[in-house]
Amino acid sequence: MHTPVYNPRAMKFYVRTYGCQMNVEDSNEMGRHLKAKGLVETQNPDEASVFLVNTCTVRQHAEDRAFSELGRLKRWKAKGPGRKIVVTGCAAERTKEYLEDRFPFLDLVVGAKSIEDFPRMAERLLDRRDTDEELDYAVRAVDDKVAAFVTIMRGCNYSCTYCIVPSVRGREIYHSVEQILSEARERVREGAREITLLGQTVNSYRSGTARFADLLKAVATVEGVERVRFMSPHPYYMTDRVIETVAAVPQICESIHLPVQSGSNTMLKQMMRNYTREQYVLIIEKLRKAMPGTTLSTDIIVGFPGETDRDFRETLALIEEIQFDWGFIFKYSARDGTPAANLECLPQELIEERHQECLALMDRFAQEKRSRMAGATHEVLVEADNMGRTRTNYKVYITGNVAPGEEVRVRITNAQRPTLEGVIEDGNITFENFREESRSACTNRGQ
Repeated sequence: MHTPVYNPRAMKFYVRTYGCQMNVEDSNEMGRHLKAKGLVETQNPDEASVFLVNTCTVRQHAEDRAFSELGRLKRWKAKGPGRKIVVTGCAAERTKEYLEDRFPFLDLVVGAKSIEDFPRMAERLLDRRDTDEELDYAVRAVDDKVAAFVTIMRGCNYSCTYCIVPSVRGREIYHSVEQILSEARERVREGAREITLLGQTVNSYRSGTARFADLLKAVATVEGVERVRFMSPHPYYMTDRVIETVAAVPQICESIHLPVQSGSNTMLKQMMRNYTREQYVLIIEKLRKAMPGTTLSTDIIVGFPGETDRDFRETLALIEEIQFDWGFIFKYSARDGTPAANLECLPQELIEERHQECLALMDRFAQEKRSRMAGATHEVLVEADNMGRTRTNYKVYITGNVAPGEEVRVRITNAQRPTLEGVIEDGNITFENFREESRSACTNRGQ
């Protein structure tokens, strides 16, 4: 594990990220490029010479928060000579001209489609200038994150009627298998033991003759990779071969996040999701048969234009039928430039009511699932001081002396909250047959 070397007179950068895991990894990637140029990351914006804001435009609220941040940064920039503000991400792609007009003090605006060009753009931005004379440069700093993201593709070929992502991120572009494996090896060298593969529709991946199942197998063979996750898959590409692969490869964790968005076939058709409720349920049945005990989570949108009470009740019925381990419930947010933005929206009060009802039902099942974990022992990979995750993706606060990167057996003592609590089991050893033990235990619990 590498220890970052800091130069007290180094040019430092600070990153603020809004949005999804793709944005988080984009921020990580841009941070690595800045570090390669000698900059050092700081968690204190007052120390920074470069302030990078990575924006999201999937929902209006996230975009508004980022723009408010930019407005406040004018004063931040004025407090130090040579300070630079960089705006990136999906909102930067969608509103580039607006941003440059409203915030003329910005130094660089990089849209989501241009993230791959960030190193070249950053090179120009960081050229030494007279105003930067008091700044110095540091040796490269290296992260030692235990759980790392690796982006395998960018863009999306789907045309979901509510989604702005295809227009701001473009069509799908796939990284080569070798490029992905090379990055995975680099993350392992930096201290990672878990790799999460990222893509807008991650399981649509293809490169030459390789498909997503082939990539999963390849990443699992990288020396030092002990856990593999991926997000977010699309139901259409959750093929039998992918399901067989996630069940057969020991490194792939027993946790799948599979967005459904609605339990109504009428709504799914209007959203252009390319699957039916019945097809989705069949995929869940196959996953549970292939991987007994796996946790299943989802995304749901309530209040999509035209959603009737019957449509909404069908979504609630789907939650009842599948009993997800947890889920993310979103209120529909109209985005300019999407087909759904031209449709008449439901009253906000009704959307709020449905959101609360759906959330309460999802939380009830999540609580019931968690409660069954109390007293059970799980293998936990420690990601930060006293905090880690089970293979089934539950976050656990550990009482005991542990360090990031350790894998320990933890007995769950409190399962009332989404973050579980547990203690280290005496005689701690590594699970040799976790998947079989987990399946047996979950079968006995009736999952």
